[in-house]
Amino acid sequence: MKYSIIGNRVPGRYNWDESSYCQRWQVYLSATCIIRNAYFGNGILDHLNGSAYLVSFFRAHGCHIGKDVCLYPTGADPIMTEPELVQIGHYAAIDDASLIAHINSCGEFSLNKVVVGPGATLRANSRVLSGAAMMAYSTLLEHSLVLGGDVVDEGDTMQGWPAEPVGAYSPFWRFSVRSEEGVRGFRVWVR
Repeated sequence: MKYSIIGNRVPGRYNWDESSYCQRWQVYLSATCIIRNAYFGNGILDHLNGSAYLVSFFRAHGCHIGKDVCLYPTGADPIMTEPELVQIGHYAAIDDASLIAHINSCGEFSLNKVVVGPGATLRANSRVLSGAAMMAYSTLLEHSLVLGGDVVDEGDTMQGWPAEPVGAYSPFWRFSVRSEEGVRGFRVWVR
């Protein structure tokens, strides 16, 4: 149903007064309310938190997810809104965090990729905005925000609103992860 209403999302500008994308997105949200509001306000996806089934659901919706990834073990609000634009590396852990691939500023709506590298961790109530990237083994602590276009360097620990470095990770137990060159010079990880 998603592909028949919205199609496959690609990065770009979709202003409210120039594109029908935003209206199609609203129709899609209305059509999928049972997924989000079933079971007395606890959506169907809320019962899959932290499981391989949730990872499979997002893979089916176009998200590039590596192996052994833990998604939303304690839930998320909002849950991943544009999975086709999100890439998550192997062994990443994303708790109650938001991966937002869109920006809506005064009717100027745009979509950009979001990259979470292998072994990266997003803690509770953290947020990664459209166009941002977290490199391998980086950590975003609780109540933190990575702004659009920012890149969290490999092994860095960030905290704050906006996030600033508070420490670095010592990768003494690192395992190998296959990487390939990606879009706009970011290293992205594939399965």
